[in-house]
Parts: sequence; structure tokens; C-alpha cells
Amino acid sequence: MSAGTLEVKKLSVIGVGTQGSMISFRSAIHGKQVVGYSRTQASIDTCKKKIDRWLEYYVQNGRLTNEQAGAARGRISYASGLAGACEDADMVIENVPEKLELKQTVFSQLSEHCPEHTLFCSNTSSLLMSEICARLPQNRKEKSFSVDHDDPVRNDYLEMMWNIHTTAQTKQAALRHFRSVGFEPVITEKEIKGYSINRTWRAIKRECLHLWAGGYCNPAEFDRGWMIEWGSKFGPFKLMDLIGLDTIYDIEMSYYNAGGEERDKPPEKLREMIEAGILGMKSGSGFYDGYDSEAGNLEVD
Repeated sequence: MSAGTLEVKKLSVIGVGTQGSMISFRSAIHGKQVVGYSRTQASIDTCKKKIDRWLEYYVQNGRLTNEQAGAARGRISYASGLAGACEDADMVIENVPEKLELKQTVFSQLSEHCPEHTLFCSNTSSLLMSEICARLPQNRKEKSFSVDHDDPVRNDYLEMMWNIHTTAQTKQAALRHFRSVGFEPVITEKEIKGYSINRTWRAIKRECLHLWAGGYCNPAEFDRGWMIEWGSKFGPFKLMDLIGLDTIYDIEMSYYNAGGEERDKPPEKLREMIEAGILGMKSGSGFYDGYDSEAGNLEVD
């Protein structure tokens, strides 16, 4: 089977945290068979609770019937072993923390267990897929690409980025899959750190963090002004809470380590929040308080 003719029916989601749980949900309601992988049962249990909440939310809002929600739930299974999670996968989407060495290790392991036709996708905001897959054989690199999601539960936005190895057949199969689950992909044709739209968002995020850490603005007040000006439902600080402050910190450190510019270094104040367990929505508090950590991003209505 060539990559160009591949239809993704079975999807392995490697890491079922904030993004992985949303991707699993989105894929299942569009008819895909999903295996969610985590090393810990606690993470799997949290994922199940989030997906149950989202299915309930979709039923209440008339987007799914009870029967459709039940069928979607039945299309998701879970694994705590990597080999079992991806042994017959048409595509793997990796969602581990934003650390290059960790992602490289994961994909090396995936290369050992996945079928030859499997597409390799990293859900990464700031790392380059060509570096993540640097240790893999050429036939794996040719089937690699990266994506950056915003909120797979709520909207259809998705950035996709090809790398120097990505073949035309892989591009065709990847686009066909993500369109089949309702996304409207925005393509970054040439590999660059941060994609295109996300790279612009990163510049906004960096400035917001330094304004906050320097005592120049209050997150809620800044977000209020942002929403008035841009007509959005929430502002940059709320969005960082949704993404996870530990993830935000890792992304900022990735930029800082790559260029060494002091302005790219995330504020010490952010690191102190993370060390105190204040991680945003997933921990119950971040720049804002009072989140239900099991509700996922339904809190941002």
C-alpha cells in the first residue's frame, strides 16, 4: 500500500493528556478506531472522564445522538504498552511533552513496532519533525509530518507542516485524513520553527508573559481588553491556561535554547508557578482560578 492511497482507519494516539484526549475524542466521533496510549492508568482514567464529558456536551447541544455518542465511545480503546498500542496503526499521533530527546526516543520505539505503511505525526508547537525523526530510517522519514492543534473539541483549525523528507504521497494521505475528521488544515510548506500562524501567536504569548511577570498587566484585565479589541471569546492568558503552563514553559524554553536570546527566556515567575503545581486548567488553577480539571476545555464557554 502506498502512502498516497492509504485511508487512515486505525489511529494510535501516543499520550492522552490535554491534546491527546481531545484528538482521541475528535477522531472517534468521525468514525475512526482509536487506541490511546499512556504509561499510567491515572492518565487513561482522566482521559476517559474528559471524553465522557465532551460526549455529553455534544449530545446536549444536538451535535450527536445518544446512540452516536455510545458508538464513538466504543471506538476508543486504551493501552499501557507501546507495542500493543500501534501494532496495526495506519497513523500515529504523538503528544508527549515538548522535549526533543523524549520525542526522538518515542519515535525510535514506534519505528520498531508500527507497520511499514504507518504515517508518523508529531503534535508539536515548536520542534522540527526533521530533527525529531533524525534517527529513523529514510522510509520512516518519508512518512513523517507535524501538526499543531488549537482546540480539537471546539474548532476546525489545524496547522500542518511538511519537512524535507515528506513525500507527495504522505501529504495526500495526511490531508485526506485530517479533512475526513472535519479539520480545515492550514499548510506551512517549508519547515520553520513554530509553523506560520503559531509562530505569530508565539510572539504574542512571549510579550504577554513578560508584561505579566514585570507587573505591567493583570491577566484578566489584559484578556478583557483583548476580547473587546479582537472579538474573541477569551484572551491569551486564558488560552495559555487551556494549553497548560508547563507546556507553555517547555515551548518557550525550546525557542530560548535554539537561539539563546535573553528575550526568549520564559520568566522565572512562570517557572515558580509550575513548581508549585499551578499548571492551568488541568490542575484547577493558573492565571485564573476555579477550573474543573476533569471538564477539559468546556470551561472556556
